[in-house]
Amino acid sequence: MTTSNPSCDVCLNLHVTKSASVWCSECEEAICKDCEQRHRTQKATKHHKTIPIADYQELPVPITNIKLECEDHTQKLDFYCSFHSEPCCTRCVSEKHKDCRELKPLSEVVDGVKSSAAFSDLQERITDISQAIGKFIQEKLDNKSNLQIETAKIIAEVGHLRKAINKHLDKIQDELLDKVRANEGQHTDNIDSMIGKLSKMKNNVDEVANALEKTKEHASNFQTFLCVNKWNQEIENQEREVKSAHNEQSMANVDIRIQMNPILDKIEKDISEFGNLEVNYNPPAKVVLLKDKQGQQPLIPSTQSISKIKLSKLRSFDLPEGESRCLITGCDMFEDGRIIFVDCREANKRLLVTNNEGLFIKAIELMDNPLDVSIIDSNTVAVTLSTGNCISIVDINTTKILRTLPVKENCHGICFADGKLVVSLANKLLQFLDLSGNVLSTVSKMGFATYCSVTNNKIYYAAHDNDEVYCCDLNGSVKWKFSLKKNCFPRGITHDDFGNIFVACKTANKVIVIESNGKESRVLLTSDDGLNTPRVVHYNHKNDTLIVCYASNQCSLYKITN
Repeated sequence: MTTSNPSCDVCLNLHVTKSASVWCSECEEAICKDCEQRHRTQKATKHHKTIPIADYQELPVPITNIKLECEDHTQKLDFYCSFHSEPCCTRCVSEKHKDCRELKPLSEVVDGVKSSAAFSDLQERITDISQAIGKFIQEKLDNKSNLQIETAKIIAEVGHLRKAINKHLDKIQDELLDKVRANEGQHTDNIDSMIGKLSKMKNNVDEVANALEKTKEHASNFQTFLCVNKWNQEIENQEREVKSAHNEQSMANVDIRIQMNPILDKIEKDISEFGNLEVNYNPPAKVVLLKDKQGQQPLIPSTQSISKIKLSKLRSFDLPEGESRCLITGCDMFEDGRIIFVDCREANKRLLVTNNEGLFIKAIELMDNPLDVSIIDSNTVAVTLSTGNCISIVDINTTKILRTLPVKENCHGICFADGKLVVSLANKLLQFLDLSGNVLSTVSKMGFATYCSVTNNKIYYAAHDNDEVYCCDLNGSVKWKFSLKKNCFPRGITHDDFGNIFVACKTANKVIVIESNGKESRVLLTSDDGLNTPRVVHYNHKNDTLIVCYASNQCSLYKITN
């Protein structure tokens, strides 16, 4: 923030020094009281908005550093390129952005940014993460206090018991008390260290919150717009640090307990220590940040023309056969690159896990026929069991079924979005459930669709009975419908970060992509590319890869570039 008292820029041009009273963000000048009167009445500047110079000095440095002129061409910034996420002047448009289709007038882009969902979302997330960190700190302070109380109780117990026994116990009493105090000191230091770390994180978040509040009060829309992206990145870093801190060993709450040995006859012979000191690590309460609950609102809806999508084949690989040949009906990819497949063959009934090279890691056998799978977290997946009318939550590491969620219809495709399971059921139904199996809502499909995909409050599914792909809202109301050629038999469906939809057409032996608005489509892969009855497609958003699985044992992995 600016701390010195600036002089009037207009007067300085006349070699006169006067203290400024207001700041005009459109002129990018400090103005004194005398010049302010002319500024308010002149035709070119009478509609300019000014703010007191003291308020300007409270603005964050990233805001005050923003200029309205292009640094390369010293021309006014009149446009915004959504594809490159940058403002540009007319020369920039002709030199660097002539092929960009996402150019918009800058005035339209920044209009209403302070009241936008993105700005409100950022404010809410800042408040949310600040509260989360505050809870962590309080939890550690409580843990520290409890440790001191528990330690005091142990010392009192030991002291009382020590008075009843002879000198033989002097040595082991001292050893135990030293051990108790050493443990308390060690864990107290760890807690203090974690509190310091969390406090630093909270200060960082509070600084952004304060900057954001000042920005909302005093910055221009243009300044606000450009800085929100920067603060989004800072808050995302803080969110990652919070989640990382939450998973650290030092966030576990420490208890110290002691089991006292009963003092009986022959104490010297039978007892060599007062008791066994136990240190228990109780995991902290689970934190779910606002971003994880509702997703992040974009400042500008981003789209990507499907004409720019390019596929390059990384590899193909065969999955190992079980009792018979595989029938792959579902797949998903973990963040660490492991891929999980569903083998629906009656003789196999299993999940297969490979690394990102396609090398086999393990198989998990199931009691009923699985059909689709969706990853919940780093070790847990949800699997639809079509013949069992239920969803199994499976721990991949232990291969154990953690719980089973019953459904009323045969269940087919499944995906996990915004903390909810979305399952495609028979009888043209889609159902939203929480992880405890509670039904949140049920919506109708327009046709028989095996799989579904959910993003940005939209549901996508491919109805194979009428060769159509649908985009609906979360209530099932159709936003658009895309008709394919007859007998294409669309099955697998997935989406990229731009809302473009990838569909596997089993009978037509092709994979197509449909633009996010549902108006255009493009064939990406055909039988000439080695496709053989493709049934399953999965888009991995972390590394922009597309997995295509065939009815046989074979799968292919493609890199997608735009």
